[in-house]
Amino acid sequence: MLAPLTHDDPGEFGGHRLLARLGHGGMGTVYLARSATGRTLALKTMHARIASDPAARTRFHLETDAARIIGDHHGAAVFAADPAAETPWLATEYVLGPPLDDAVALCGPLPEASVRALGAALAGALDQLHASDVVHRDLKPSNIMITAYGPKIIDFGIARAAGDDRLTRTGTAAGTPAFMSPEQATGQEHTPAGDVFALAGVLVFAATGRGPFGTGQAADLLYRVRYSDPDLSGVPADLALILDRCLAKAPAQRLTTRQLAAELHDGHGDFANHLPAPLLTDIARRATAVWQHQPQRLPAPPDHTTRTIAFGRRAYSRRALLTVGGAGLVGATAIGGGIRTWATSADGSRDDTSGAKNTSPTPTAEKGDWLWELPLRLEGASLSPPVPLSFGVSLAIADDDGLRTIDVGKGGVDIPSLLKGPAHRCTDDEDIDESRVYASESPRSGNHPLTISSVKSGRDLKPDIVELEDYNGVLPATQLLSAYAGVVFLAAGQGEHFDTGIGYDSSQEWYLLAVDVHTAKVLWRQPLPSRPRTSDRLHFLAARAVKDHLAVLQEMADGTVTLAVHDSRRGKELWRQSLDVPAPDAIRGMLEVDDGQVYPPVGRLRALDLKNGEEKWSFGPGRAKARTGPPALGGDGVLAVEEGFGLIALDWVTGELRWRAPGRSGADLDVTLPPAPGVGEVYAYSSKSGLLRSFSIRTGKAGRTRKARGDRFYPFDGIPEAIVAVGEDYFAAYPYS
Repeated sequence: MLAPLTHDDPGEFGGHRLLARLGHGGMGTVYLARSATGRTLALKTMHARIASDPAARTRFHLETDAARIIGDHHGAAVFAADPAAETPWLATEYVLGPPLDDAVALCGPLPEASVRALGAALAGALDQLHASDVVHRDLKPSNIMITAYGPKIIDFGIARAAGDDRLTRTGTAAGTPAFMSPEQATGQEHTPAGDVFALAGVLVFAATGRGPFGTGQAADLLYRVRYSDPDLSGVPADLALILDRCLAKAPAQRLTTRQLAAELHDGHGDFANHLPAPLLTDIARRATAVWQHQPQRLPAPPDHTTRTIAFGRRAYSRRALLTVGGAGLVGATAIGGGIRTWATSADGSRDDTSGAKNTSPTPTAEKGDWLWELPLRLEGASLSPPVPLSFGVSLAIADDDGLRTIDVGKGGVDIPSLLKGPAHRCTDDEDIDESRVYASESPRSGNHPLTISSVKSGRDLKPDIVELEDYNGVLPATQLLSAYAGVVFLAAGQGEHFDTGIGYDSSQEWYLLAVDVHTAKVLWRQPLPSRPRTSDRLHFLAARAVKDHLAVLQEMADGTVTLAVHDSRRGKELWRQSLDVPAPDAIRGMLEVDDGQVYPPVGRLRALDLKNGEEKWSFGPGRAKARTGPPALGGDGVLAVEEGFGLIALDWVTGELRWRAPGRSGADLDVTLPPAPGVGEVYAYSSKSGLLRSFSIRTGKAGRTRKARGDRFYPFDGIPEAIVAVGEDYFAAYPYS
């Protein structure tokens, strides 16, 4: 995936012209670049704040050395690098091919001939690495790229010299649990035999689509790695005999890389001859796409600062991308022509600047430290509380009167009726290249085709309307769940509306849909379970679409809650897990997802792989006695409230504790609410004291407090920046510090 450059990305780096973003994460940014001679390459840079850490620089230097050692035959060729630069950088070959996990997702388990050719080539690559006394330590499907000429091993971020423990702690496991060796799982020295163990696990995955020790929580995986026999069912018999020897618990009993290569393949034939046709087609498509790409650069936001206009939503990428900033979200704030705006003055009175009579209800709450407070009308039609939506540089919010935009600086209503639709039938597009809001109006009776109206930020606010004739727009339980890149995900029903509960009936049929709003085409649909007539519950508590995945919190008819992830392109459900949720409404709207992981809002604080539900890490009971609340993503980490201690920040890659707010300065914070990450600070609420507390997003140091009230708090990084509070019948904005 290629993303446009942001307005503040450099035009060139190290003598290479930057064309697009390939990835962006906690350590740095990876660009697609082109050299003066026309060579296309991947250029990796380190964040300046990371570069000041000597250990991080050492890791980057070792990664560069390991990439050079493995060479261009088995890895991405290193063309140039400067680990000692003020901003360390590394320019390598741009590998034309998918990672192994994507290849298996595309083609299914690979044929035995493909697995053998793949394994022999990878064994040769590891042999070359081990000959220079370097071990990889994190061999897994996502670190293996498949090209027409052979596999290439990438990502040497935790590779090191054999026997070198300068960058690890004794007794600490580093790597990926599903593909660790038993010795690595217990924090012991990882030798070349450990890489052989991992390689065997990778080949089991290639042959079956799953690892040899299953999926699940990290602790369970590590236990199986150490004590259980590998599951080789589905692996061809002769191949299973070879891999079983490589998966021996004792390192001395495993084959060497040279022995493994010899037993897997005789070396005859081109690698491409052993690959299935769909995989070769995908490789060819990628090779063509990189030359057809037209460089683009997003414009700066209106105030020329980097912004992410979203409310508690993040899309950090591992191997893919994150386009940072509010560029491209050029919104219309004050739209002329008789639109009434009003502001709250210092004494709490309202100034009607349009001359029109102000008929809005007066908030009854005692004034706090807010910028302003406005009423919400939430009555019988409100099946879920509203969530602030992004609309260019403006805030949009929906209640029973529909969707309207707010001038955050003044507390005035810019557009009183942008679109019609209650809160649970409104959403915004999470692809920040284009700011758009969607709504589905709810007719009162009869049968009406379901319509989806959308408005793009800008001067022309004429709605685009998609009509779905096969679905009844009158059904109150219709939900607009999420949207990404012009595709809206929703729950929609067929059949008559009944007045019991919210109108369910056994004759109805309900579906989870994906609709392309540009073509009005239903891309896919998946059936949803029926609801009893007496039910007054919606199908979903929360949903998030990010790139190729749709994550949903689905409430079943019996009140149980499951977390499920779908392939957002085809609709196929990839996996599903039950969650222990005593009160489903307590987590409504709470779901954090990035491009690689989903973070459940209940139970232990943990990260699950979007593709298979595998637990990447967990933090909570068993590691810490205190309970942790729902997480939020911000400051390149995972933030949560730890009961009795206060705010904590974890590394989103490893789950390791980065900081805990010092001195229990936030011990009274509500553990039921996620934090609200802002620019430079993170905010958390204490209903006990009625205070909204701020903390440094980098260190956890406590900042100022302000008097506040609200059931949920959301960061607004538009103009001006604010924290938005939503209550039962009001919403308010509080200033950043």
